[in-house]
Amino acid sequence: MRFFKYSVYLFLLLMAFSGLAATKHLNIVKPVVAVFKAGDKAAIAKRVHYPLQRKAPLQAIENEQMLIEKFEQIFDKEFVEKIVNSSIRHDWEMMGWRGIMFDSGKLWLDFDGSIWAVPYESEAEKARREALIDEQKQALHKSLREFTKPILTWQTKQHLIRIDELADNQYRYAAWEVDQSMQDEPSLVITGGTLSFDGSGGNHFYTFTNNGYRYVCHVTVLGTEHSPPGLLEVFKNNVQILSEPVLDL
Repeated sequence: MRFFKYSVYLFLLLMAFSGLAATKHLNIVKPVVAVFKAGDKAAIAKRVHYPLQRKAPLQAIENEQMLIEKFEQIFDKEFVEKIVNSSIRHDWEMMGWRGIMFDSGKLWLDFDGSIWAVPYESEAEKARREALIDEQKQALHKSLREFTKPILTWQTKQHLIRIDELADNQYRYAAWEVDQSMQDEPSLVITGGTLSFDGSGGNHFYTFTNNGYRYVCHVTVLGTEHSPPGLLEVFKNNVQILSEPVLDL
């Protein structure tokens, strides 16, 4: 009998916590949906955590004014209508420390109601991204123009670095001296790179090996305000011989 009472008490306690979580969820999402329903671009822009990253090679949205200018590219009519007509209980989901997810990951909220990611891509933004990729290909050395997706372009103290995704989830690393142009023949090209994730915060790194050397490009997604956006490390026979933070993207 005592065990039964304890089980009932535990069940009721869990239900209470579940109800509190659901209430918090509703209270966070409702104001977000409301500003989209009102069509208030300025209010939406104030809710965004900057920089708001876009798919490479599109430029990140750096501030409120930039978001307002590019609003229709990011939040097209179809996506806005989906947000406005969404069911908060069914279309928005608490995802632990990552925050609140909308529509299987097309938009993410933090627990303060700020928008920290918009993976959704409108047709206009997709067309712009594909046009930029074509422009990039023409600005590269002819040996590097075949790729499926640009991953990153970095400048460190001594090097220009570019990583592209090739077919079959393969990655290619190309490097130049910092005073060269990417239209020049690269001083080093390595294919067969791999992608690895560092913890659950989104930080990740690309690894390339070549004749006893290992090149590692660390990409910082979740860091401090003083963290560089990336770090290039080079190892020879597992001994580090170079470490350079990214100075420019």
